[in-house]
Amino acid sequence: MTEETVGHITIAPDVLLTVVKFSALQHPGVARLAHRRPSRPGRPFKGKAAMGPGVAVLVEDGHVTAEVHVVADGSVNAQELGQSLQQHIRNALEEMVGMPVDAVYVYIEDVITESHSRTR
Repeated sequence: MTEETVGHITIAPDVLLTVVKFSALQHPGVARLAHRRPSRPGRPFKGKAAMGPGVAVLVEDGHVTAEVHVVADGSVNAQELGQSLQQHIRNALEEMVGMPVDAVYVYIEDVITESHSRTR
């Protein structure tokens, strides 16, 4: 049996934003999303975007670019966390919505240590 295309599927950028947000929050070493609101890219683009606290996605020509700002758990290596989180978010987007991912930008805005979290 061959697959037949009978139309096209559109996935709203807000759905992609939710996938990125929950993927980041579920990842070991991420304490929480940063409160910082990501900025739009400096280059002009022709596509759609969605932004929320700590997360942004851009869809251009059917490809996704994601930006996530996190606060790390102080028990993890920040560089390893960033690399692992990039791959985790890329996999989630590709597997859940089947869209190619151009880039995942991870910004570690702060680190929370156990003693730091007790004083707040």
